[in-house]
Amino acid sequence: MGDTLKKKYSWVAVAGAVAVVGATLTAMPTQAAIPSITIWADAPRLPGAKLYAQIMKGKVNVKVELHDVADLVQKVALFNRVKKGWPDVVFGNPNDVAVLQGANNVLQLDKYAPASFWADMKDGNSWCRGSDGKTYCVKNDLAQTVLWVNTKLMKDFGYTVPKTMDDFAKIGADIAKNHPGYSLGSLGNLGMYSSFLWPSQCPVNQATGANVVKISPKDSKCTRATALVQPMIDSGVLSTEAPWDAEFLAKYGKPNKVVMTIGPSWFGEFVIRPAESWAVPAGQITAKAMPMWAGEKVNYSGEWGGGIYTVSPHSKYPKEALAFAIFMVSDKRNVVTVKNPDGSTGAPTFPASKIGNALWKAKISADKYYSEDPYPAMLEQSTKIFPLEKPVSYDSNAAMEGTHSNELRKTLKAQTALDAFATYVTNLAKQVGYKVTQ
Repeated sequence: MGDTLKKKYSWVAVAGAVAVVGATLTAMPTQAAIPSITIWADAPRLPGAKLYAQIMKGKVNVKVELHDVADLVQKVALFNRVKKGWPDVVFGNPNDVAVLQGANNVLQLDKYAPASFWADMKDGNSWCRGSDGKTYCVKNDLAQTVLWVNTKLMKDFGYTVPKTMDDFAKIGADIAKNHPGYSLGSLGNLGMYSSFLWPSQCPVNQATGANVVKISPKDSKCTRATALVQPMIDSGVLSTEAPWDAEFLAKYGKPNKVVMTIGPSWFGEFVIRPAESWAVPAGQITAKAMPMWAGEKVNYSGEWGGGIYTVSPHSKYPKEALAFAIFMVSDKRNVVTVKNPDGSTGAPTFPASKIGNALWKAKISADKYYSEDPYPAMLEQSTKIFPLEKPVSYDSNAAMEGTHSNELRKTLKAQTALDAFATYVTNLAKQVGYKVTQ
């Protein structure tokens, strides 16, 4: 065979081989990239988030970052300016859904989870449904207020559990007279708002329309709340500090001098029980139903917290981001068995998911720390959160924690503090386009 013919066949062979290889490469399925999501979680949610990252290894790359929920809105505003940096899914304060909506940084979620999940969340997720009927967040937990009772101190002092707010106030007067140095709790942070103003139906944050909010501190359902607590502030039975402030811990928490207090369903696990907080001994604490305000037919609760998960519209993997929230609210591995740094297990708060809630009920009802099962009162009050409080696109909670609490500590006057808060948030509301009614 001549050199020319050899070269010809050599090129044909090479070309054929390349063609075969090319066909083979074309026929092979492409390797799909593993989805990647970034989660922002606060400290109580961190163990569950880290567990989720382990479970999803090889399926979804999950990056977990600890963050302060109070910084979320400010950081998102920065990311919006620089057009990068958004996490895929975040745990935040309940009102963040409205604030982030105003910043165009909340994804509408309905299509990213099966109908069965939204059916499971129907009762517990009303805060996350917009006026358009669509869903913009997932409620992690309910933070309904209940009456936390120290059954030992109540027995020692001869008190019965109050059925009305007037009875609550009478016990406060008796403590001031006959058991000075004992307490019925505190009003700082969101204490006054969630435990007294909201259950009293006081309109200082009632969104009555898409851009209308009622702020009326002189309404009778506000003034009855400030009038009820004022004598207990004057006597020291109600503190103006927050329940975790050093002064309150030193005077009432650590010495086990809180006879009862209105507080959220998470108080037992976060405030009353921990060794670094009140450290109330086992067998002394339970939760009871909220006392009734005079003239009412429903003993409403407020909410103190009750976090939410939101997904960024900038996420490349919204379904995977939402799947994390679903795991946190309804999966037994988080709700019941995840290991926490303090040695406890499971989620510490009342799940908004019915599935998660049933799992959590079994856990807390069997907990021998409580003198009686606290779950029935929590369940009852979870259906009685006064519903006219709605998310607003300004930070009313920060104003309550700041303006209201600071004014209350300074003046020791409940109505003065409420008036100062109302003036401040009225200006905030108008700045973002709300019509304010009184």
